[in-house]
Amino acid sequence: MNIKFDAAFHLILREAGELLATLQEETVKNFLEKIQNEWPRRRLFFWARGRSFLMLKGFAMRLMHMGYEVHLVGEPDCPSIAEGDVFMIASGSGGTASVLLFAQKAKEVGASVVGVVGKQQSKLAEIADFVIEFSPQDAPPTKQLSSGGGGTRFEHALMHFFDSVVLAMVYERREEAYQEMMVRHANLE
Repeated sequence: MNIKFDAAFHLILREAGELLATLQEETVKNFLEKIQNEWPRRRLFFWARGRSFLMLKGFAMRLMHMGYEVHLVGEPDCPSIAEGDVFMIASGSGGTASVLLFAQKAKEVGASVVGVVGKQQSKLAEIADFVIEFSPQDAPPTKQLSSGGGGTRFEHALMHFFDSVVLAMVYERREEAYQEMMVRHANLE
């Protein structure tokens, strides 16, 4: 059975919203506090696999536009991570092998590990110093592609979460912030 485009569009938005609604308000507040007051002076490293990494890259790009020093793990210009850096990871399952390996390595060198996870009680949540956990068990069942709490709904919610964080950071001065961000926007297009 096929679904019409407009019905699919509304389903995707509704399900992303339902998953976002499972976030703990206090955790999100603490995340905003850290990203606005603690992390601007630190180097931020980002890692994920698959589509989750695409969403994370978009967030890293916005932070770079805002003046943060960001690095994407795996890129040729990514320096070594060190003590005092922040290593942000996104994982729907919270159990992807390379994600866990890199999280452990970052901890060993003294970096702070931040995990954004698509389900509760994951291996990544056990390793991370700060965790944002979506709770799919507290949202209605998804009709999208899904596996182990992750999948498409998580990726959509992840994108909306990161965009909401950016908007919350600049809302009071959004026009001025946009102009400042455009100074760092790519011009080799």
